[in-house]
Amino acid sequence: MSTERISLTVIRQVLGPLLIGVTIYTLLLGVCAVQYFTYFTAGFKDNKIVFFAVVWMAVIDVLLSVNAFAGLWHYVIEHFAEVDVLKGTIWNFDLTPLFSTLTAIPVQTFLTYRIWQFSNSRILCAFLAALILGAAVPAWIASIQVVRKSALTQRGAAVTTAYVWLSLSAACDALLSAIMIFYLRRQKTAFKHTNRIISRYIQLSIQSALPVTLCAIVILVLLATTSTQKNIHYPFALSLGRFYTITFLTTLNARRDIRETENTISVNSVDLQVINRRARQQELAIEVTRETHVTGNEWPPLNSEVDLKLPRV
Repeated sequence: MSTERISLTVIRQVLGPLLIGVTIYTLLLGVCAVQYFTYFTAGFKDNKIVFFAVVWMAVIDVLLSVNAFAGLWHYVIEHFAEVDVLKGTIWNFDLTPLFSTLTAIPVQTFLTYRIWQFSNSRILCAFLAALILGAAVPAWIASIQVVRKSALTQRGAAVTTAYVWLSLSAACDALLSAIMIFYLRRQKTAFKHTNRIISRYIQLSIQSALPVTLCAIVILVLLATTSTQKNIHYPFALSLGRFYTITFLTTLNARRDIRETENTISVNSVDLQVINRRARQQELAIEVTRETHVTGNEWPPLNSEVDLKLPRV
């Protein structure tokens, strides 16, 4: 009876979080599949680098989903309720930090490139690139440490390295979003229509950083407050990489909605002003402000206002 109780306890602590994590991971794959379909059917004229990044993430998502199911099969089917097996983990899950960087690095690099388009600052972009690399290296080291010592009781060094990885990753995502918002706000003008577009992209910048940053913080808290012999953090750790994919595709696909609602040329205002009234003469000023809008294919938007002032009559 004692052995059975220990076995059931180990199953709940080790296999339970893995099962929940793989289930959530699969549900998020469905969300990604819809977004992939939207992107490839929207007719965006992105450059080859962006298109390749989307294809790369699609391939990685499929391969990592197969890998997650293979790991779950190992525990649930081949070695179900074997206590010795459940006291450790296999490489399918040990390499989770490394797998997360496979999607995090392309997304963060893309945002850095967009910041460079605004700032044209090589120093700033070099700093951001160093921060991205600095966040990825601890993830790779943590994966190697876990693979070398897969027992749940021998993860002290790997957990410490994971603290560094998650802290730098969260800081990097928050900083990228903050810098993007800063430069987007500088693009605002007196034109309400264009400002609505820019506000929409500011909202997208916040949405792109919030899920991955919160997920990294949750993992940090769980690693710090729960025993290393439990896999409580795995549902969030498995989902971290997929959140990068979702936020990236959401940002790209949002251009379609903006293009459909904002792809117009409109007369913003026609002002008739009586400048100088006299008994024999009136000066009439006609000011026509025309505002053009981005088509949605460019992200982030560029300024495209044109002021036309008719001569006074």
